[in-house]
Amino acid sequence: MPLPQQEREAIHEYCIRDLGGNIDWYIDQFRFIPDIELRKRLGRAFYTARYVYKLMEALFVNGDEQHAFVKFQVMQYASIYEAVISNLLWGRYKDHPAVFALENHRVLKEVPGFSKSMSAKFDGDEAHISVYRPTKKQRNSISFGDKVDCAVKVGFVGDTYAEEIKKLYALRNLAHIENEAGKQIDVEIEQSKQAYWRMQPFLQHIIDVTGSG
Repeated sequence: MPLPQQEREAIHEYCIRDLGGNIDWYIDQFRFIPDIELRKRLGRAFYTARYVYKLMEALFVNGDEQHAFVKFQVMQYASIYEAVISNLLWGRYKDHPAVFALENHRVLKEVPGFSKSMSAKFDGDEAHISVYRPTKKQRNSISFGDKVDCAVKVGFVGDTYAEEIKKLYALRNLAHIENEAGKQIDVEIEQSKQAYWRMQPFLQHIIDVTGSG
């Protein structure tokens, strides 16, 4: 059975009292994202992360009961950082030299004709003639840390908080209980707070850089 309506309304009013605006305000924080549907989802993710924090505060949750609240916030914020950085790298900045370097690398390709007609040894091993050729990486194979470093080079992520974003993303990957237990790491309330504190400078910097103010 749910709580009486008066109590539910009191909790809800507490949660939205200090949020700074309704969900439309949160959506507008991502106005530099041209994809309207993605913009809406990012705004909702930001809004719900804040709402859950205020709900945790309203209920004065602590101990083991606090874990779910904190974990949800970390996952939301990490997902926001990831989506924004990826969207900008392969959207607005897709032609930037740093993005080209990020998604391309050179690999050795054997030259087939020479392999049949020539035989050589090097340090006891059979040697083959090969050439370096540029090869494009799959985007999902590029680590998030490399994406953040690229975003810093492009200029829409500040290097003062880049490492913190990487650490937050690593915490998100502890969503699997087995990973969390194996690494013996718990997601703490201070980490979720830091994720929030960095969000506004992160977004404001992008707004300034992209001229979306």
